[in-house]
Amino acid sequence: MKTEPTIDAEHLVTEAFAGRRIRLEQIDVRNYPEESIIIVRVAAEDFPRAIELANDLDRQLAAQGFAGFVTVKAAEQATSPTGATRVRAISDPRLVEFVHLLTARSRTSEIQPSLAYVPDAQNNLATVTAPRHHLVFGRRGAGKTALLVEAKRRVEEQGHLCLWLNIQTYRRESADRAFLLVCEKLVEIFQADQRVRPQISRFVAQVSALDEDVKRMLAAATPDITTVARLVPRLNSTLRKFLEYSGKRLYLFLDDFHYLERDEQAHMLDMVHGTVRDCDAWMKVAAIQHLARWFDSEKQLGLQTGHDSAYIDLDVTLQDPQSAKAFLESVLLSYATHCGIASVTHVVSPDALDRLVLASGAVPRDYLTLCGSSTQVAQQREKAQRVGVQDVNKAAGDAKQKKLDELEDDAASAREQSRRVLDALQRVRAFCVDEKNWSCFRIDFRDKEKCSKEYKLLEALMDLRLIHLIDPSLSDEHHAGHRAEVYMLDLSQYAGQRFKRKLRVLDYQGGHFVLKSTGTNRPSLVGNTPNKRLSLLRRAPLFALPILSSNVEGV
Repeated sequence: MKTEPTIDAEHLVTEAFAGRRIRLEQIDVRNYPEESIIIVRVAAEDFPRAIELANDLDRQLAAQGFAGFVTVKAAEQATSPTGATRVRAISDPRLVEFVHLLTARSRTSEIQPSLAYVPDAQNNLATVTAPRHHLVFGRRGAGKTALLVEAKRRVEEQGHLCLWLNIQTYRRESADRAFLLVCEKLVEIFQADQRVRPQISRFVAQVSALDEDVKRMLAAATPDITTVARLVPRLNSTLRKFLEYSGKRLYLFLDDFHYLERDEQAHMLDMVHGTVRDCDAWMKVAAIQHLARWFDSEKQLGLQTGHDSAYIDLDVTLQDPQSAKAFLESVLLSYATHCGIASVTHVVSPDALDRLVLASGAVPRDYLTLCGSSTQVAQQREKAQRVGVQDVNKAAGDAKQKKLDELEDDAASAREQSRRVLDALQRVRAFCVDEKNWSCFRIDFRDKEKCSKEYKLLEALMDLRLIHLIDPSLSDEHHAGHRAEVYMLDLSQYAGQRFKRKLRVLDYQGGHFVLKSTGTNRPSLVGNTPNKRLSLLRRAPLFALPILSSNVEGV
């Protein structure tokens, strides 16, 4: 039975978009049995705000009895700015700016936001701006900082207060000194609000006393742990009064939290959490997961996920390569249009775009920088028209040493761990490339449970983008109840301009995984159905985690 809308939903949507000053390029209502879908098309620059509004409208429409939802799409005619034209050769002068932007703006910071923030399919921006504590995890380059910077911009536009701290700055500080530096920044916020200071003399005195005590403790060579801990209830009381007097909400952003010594992290979070407890103040903490320790179960310190805080996973992995490809190409398009380039396929061939997804492991920063370096490789080829697959392979191979150098930087809070991780990479690579001639491998669930310390090394390799998860739960066709995870070795570990001969490689082409045997006439196997995809992955060799046991001795 077809459901007829009980309200004029199209009119309500049109009025709401007009109220937010978002111009509708087109609006369509499609009625189906049991529900109706309102499809709105907006200019590319309005897309993030339109997504946010659509979520609000879904709730309003549902409350008024409308069975359906609003979906937002970028209008085709709005994807290219005025003056954007076709690129006919890789030597086009616009590509100089294109490559520069991909290199210079692939990394975001508080003072340099994304060139154009592109919302992900999970709508994590709406989640992270909600009044709740959040832990934001993702591999290096997954977009943690970009998400927090955009969230900060949004909440500041709404009139809320923000405190931003990049913990990399405090990487050599103890948890107690880092907390004192947070206290110092909070006191500065209290003192800066002119609406509070003239009215509440007692409050002003309270803030002044806090300021003096924090400065005195920071001046000490080593702050007394007990004295620092006693600041928590005082600061909590002051913060609660300040937010009540000012009528504002506070967002506390702690970026790159994994740079604090791992054993100190739960203690630091526990003190900050105690400071904001029962206040309209919310922590947003970003970190690389395997380097973070956000809760100490033995001491009951820190933030407990599901109870104290919610969890956001930013990794757009190769588990869903089609979604990853759509998202990454939308990000790349924002860079292209900024340079007056009408389409990314004018610069990069469709096959090379597929290879970029695979080569980057679907990590946004790696995708952008690889596209830039691939373009430079292509420009060195005589009569090259577009970036090709071999250009991407060459750029991925050249990026190998850079990724290994980043391992040391990422592991700054666990120095001995970096040596173990590097050795584990060498063992995994030798197993895949030298022994089994495969780019992929499986990890048995039972092995994972028995060898938890060895498995943590694989997690470290994944967070550092040296291996990539393909399937988190692959069934065994011969043994009911047996399951495995499937990983792919990063392309930088086995590819240059050409692959090793007779290597069984999992490729991505035309929206599907493809299993190839390099340098042979063996036909490729295409995973264009769920069963065929399972069949491809089940062929991967099984990696026994005890191979890594010598790497975890003494842990």
